[in-house]
Amino acid sequence: MSIDKLMQRLETDEHLREQASNTFLLALDGDVDFKPEAVKYLMDRMKKYPNVGAACGRIHPTGNGPVVWYQKFEYAVSHWLQKVAEDTLGCVLCSPGCFSLFRGSALMDNNVMKVYTTPPTEGRHHVQYDQ
Repeated sequence: MSIDKLMQRLETDEHLREQASNTFLLALDGDVDFKPEAVKYLMDRMKKYPNVGAACGRIHPTGNGPVVWYQKFEYAVSHWLQKVAEDTLGCVLCSPGCFSLFRGSALMDNNVMKVYTTPPTEGRHHVQYDQ
């Protein structure tokens, strides 16, 4: 089924809308080691806030050496500082893929999938949509 047909059906089918809002996708990096309680915590957040489309867990790199030190710095700035600042302002712009839970209905939302599945027509689209 094409995205457009699915979106038309979603707009008219309340059961499908409810099903999508109770469907979740967990995105992880291959080297992430987590406890089941972490996923439960993300699910609790999603249940508590039904208008939230994605939630991300706070990750901590482990190990030693320059690569790990760089990762810790990168996570401190981009995950812990920037995401908290965005949340305080009222909208997290991007949920990191290393440990995030996405609500199915948010991914099916026409303004999200239509934008990110449209072939690029300008140079800036490659930077905005292909990352």
